[in-house]
Amino acid sequence: MKTFITKRWQGRIGWRTLFWRDLLLVGTGLNLLMTGVALALLSQEVPLPWVLFAHLLPVPYNMLIVTAIWRARRRPTAVLGVSVFWLLLFMAV
Repeated sequence: MKTFITKRWQGRIGWRTLFWRDLLLVGTGLNLLMTGVALALLSQEVPLPWVLFAHLLPVPYNMLIVTAIWRARRRPTAVLGVSVFWLLLFMAV
């Protein structure tokens, strides 16, 4: 796990991999999964702090990937805008 984070933080992963795989594929899947878990917990009348914890669990991953995209070399400007929009979208949901 340390290598995964370090490679992204130090810019050793290309922006295409960060954007298409890490952000759009894995990030979206993780967010949708945890939102589903949070809704399931809510339907079972689990205390709200646990529901919020489940729902917000992907936030550190989201922040890491968006920050890594911002730090990536030679990435298109549109990718920056889409990544921030994606982050705001999943923070609001």
